[in-house]
Amino acid sequence: MKSRQIDPDRLPPGTYLNTGEAASRGLAINRFCYDLKRPENRERYKADPDGEMERYGIDPVDRDLIRAKDWLALVKRGANVFVLLRLSLMHGDSLTATGAQMRGETVEEYLASRKIKAGASLTSKET
Repeated sequence: MKSRQIDPDRLPPGTYLNTGEAASRGLAINRFCYDLKRPENRERYKADPDGEMERYGIDPVDRDLIRAKDWLALVKRGANVFVLLRLSLMHGDSLTATGAQMRGETVEEYLASRKIKAGASLTSKET
């Protein structure tokens, strides 16, 4: 019988397994990002980012990655991309800018790969 386990050495490039270890490591950052849905938490973070990260027990490495806006490195360390978007938006990055950063591209390169003109805005009709 064939194993149903994923062989981490045979993953497509750009695929990052969310193993138990990564999930455990990312738990604090994921809770923190999830809780940014509440306006009072966003206001606390804006007023005192370091204090708020301390309150959630964010690892010092993750704090440095947040300050550097290195969203891909946070995903690799166990952050969930969906809740991480809340944090990237708070740091002034759009969904497009976050996606471009995670692919190692400029926003213009990212948009060109999507056949979208720079500065274009997608509406529900276009999606």
